[in-house]
Formats: sequence, C-alpha cells, structure tokens
Amino acid sequence: MKKVILSISAMLFVGVAAIAQGNTSSVNQVGDSDQGIVNQNGQTNDSKIDQLGNTNKSEVYQGIQPATYNAKSNMADVKQKGDNNGAFISQSNHDNKATQSQTGNWNKATIWQDQIVESTIPSALGGKDVATQTQKGNNNTATIDQGTTGNEKPTGLPFNPTQLSQVALVAVPFGPHSQNEATQTQNGDNNLAYASQGGVQNKSSQTQTSPGGTSASDGNKSYHYQYGDKNEATSVQNGTKLREDTLQIGNLNKATVTQTGAAHSSINFSLGNSNIISVTQSN
Repeated sequence: MKKVILSISAMLFVGVAAIAQGNTSSVNQVGDSDQGIVNQNGQTNDSKIDQLGNTNKSEVYQGIQPATYNAKSNMADVKQKGDNNGAFISQSNHDNKATQSQTGNWNKATIWQDQIVESTIPSALGGKDVATQTQKGNNNTATIDQGTTGNEKPTGLPFNPTQLSQVALVAVPFGPHSQNEATQTQNGDNNLAYASQGGVQNKSSQTQTSPGGTSASDGNKSYHYQYGDKNEATSVQNGTKLREDTLQIGNLNKATVTQTGAAHSSINFSLGNSNIISVTQSN
C-alpha cells in the first residue's frame, strides 16, 4: 500500500514525496514559500510535516538505500510555527523515532540517526535510537547525531591534548550501536545544543532557557559526546553565557551539570567505567 497526503494552502509550496513498501507521508503547509521534502524507502516508514509560517524548510529522508531498502519502522514528526525555520531528519536502518518542534523564527534542528552502512560493523545496525528536539524562541540551534557516519568528535578546546588523544582512539561509526536516547529542549533565544552518541543505551538530555532577546554572543551552549554503553549526560542551563562540555568514554558514566545565572563554564571528562560527575554553578 502506498499513501501520500498533501494538504496545501500557500502561495508557493515545494513538496516531494518518493515512497516504497507501505510508507505513509503527510505534509501540511500553511504560509508562503514553505518547502517540504520527503523521501522514504523501506518498510512501514511514517512522516508528518506541519509548517505554519513563511519560508520554512523541512527535509525528511528515511531508509534511503541502506543495504538496498533494508530499513523499516522509522517515524519522523516535524512541526514548525514561525518564519525561516529549518528542520532536517535523516534516518536509516530500522526502528528509529525522531520528533522536532520549533516555535519562533530562524531556528535550526537537525537529527541524524543510525546512518551506518558499514559492512565491517554489522552489529552497528541495531537501530532503535530515539531523538526529540523542542525549540521555542528565536535563533536556536539543536543537533543530534547518533551512530551516523558523520558524527562529529571534539577536536580542540575546551578539551586538552591528553583528553583529545583518547577521543582519537574512538572509531566512528561506533559499533555495536543501538537504543540511544537524546532529548534537547530550548526556550528563549540563541541557545545551542549538540549531542553525539555512539554505543548502546546512552542517554543525553539538554535543557536550555535564556531570556527573550538574548544576543548570539550571550547565548547558552551545551555539547554532549558519549561513546560506550549506558552513559548518561544531563545538563540544565538557565541564564546567559552559560557553556558546558561533556565528554564520556567508557561505560556507565554519569554527568550532571546545572548552571544558573550568567557566564559559567564547565568542562567534564570521564574515561573508564562508573564515573560520576556532578556540577552546580549559580550566581
């Protein structure tokens, strides 16, 4: 069964849907100059796009060609209200879920999950990653990479050369890889959150709140890098000019960072197993 639903009320709309094997795509756009692009190959993929506003762009690719349609049960849901927002979801392999919701203007959200097609790492094709992003405000950026071939690793400051030497030993894509969760929630303006996870059952949670009208130079930044199994990174930022960087390599490590006020910085590094980091900063 093939089903495509396009509900359109706009002066200019670009919608592309290429589907196969029982996929469902629903695109609803109200506004001007919005673009919705959906490409799905595999089995039982589902995609929903709702855009209210002007000049929004959302692209969803699910299971495009990895191992020739060996991707199934992916889900993607994108909602954008406001103007000039961009959202991008690309999922391969199987059993992924991704949700993006943006309210405001000029927000960016990107989710990559399980885009591994490495024949040398078959165990990396576990799938079942879950990613959720919610942005309310303006000029926020949220990015999640889980198991993808393009996962970024820290390459410089604020981590020192000794810490970076350990990062160099981490292979990306990371295998085995499966069942990771990442959640990013942003309220206010000019917040930035990035999460990169490779392994099994890692969890990343980033919550950022800044006052309306916060400038780019005063925005909050949070970076999570986790490689291994069952690591947890949680950060809560409420204020301006807050930055935290968390890098965990190993298993069962846990880092919790809470920042309130202005101009705090926290650098967190764990190498090994069952390490615990707890940081609270306020003024």
